[in-house]
Amino acid sequence: MNCRIKSPFVLLRLLYGFNMKKFENFLIVLVLVLLFFSASKHSDVSIDIHLHDTFYVINSAYVTGWFALWLLIVFFLFKLIRRRRQYINPLFTITYNALTLLFFGGFLWLGLYNAPANGVGFTNAEIDGLIFRNQMRVVFAWCLLAVQVIFLLYFAVQLLKKPAVQR
Repeated sequence: MNCRIKSPFVLLRLLYGFNMKKFENFLIVLVLVLLFFSASKHSDVSIDIHLHDTFYVINSAYVTGWFALWLLIVFFLFKLIRRRRQYINPLFTITYNALTLLFFGGFLWLGLYNAPANGVGFTNAEIDGLIFRNQMRVVFAWCLLAVQVIFLLYFAVQLLKKPAVQR
């Protein structure tokens, strides 16, 4: 019996149950998850952003809603690349989807600490923990931004290449 793997995406084929050639369609699932998150009880959690000497407190529903809109735009940009080039590198698409899910999910998960922003009633150890969570959220946000910039560069390169020959 020959157990040779014919494709590096066998696991994805097993998970989806069919041969999924358009991996950018997974972005629609992420958009739906974000929309359900923004409508859930966790959407009332505030996001405290500390820039220099100012704190900005933003409702997480707004952040998830705007990011869902961004992912929808990215989905249509992937479709534009596929229409123009007839091909999208599946490794790039899977990596983009996984890193976007990892960094944005980590950003949201670290923010699910429902606590007052002024720190009343916390011990020093708890405040240190909150500061560490906030610093990790900043790291996740910068990594997420870097992934999005890399996608925009990929999109620009694919747009500047000659279109694929129609057969």
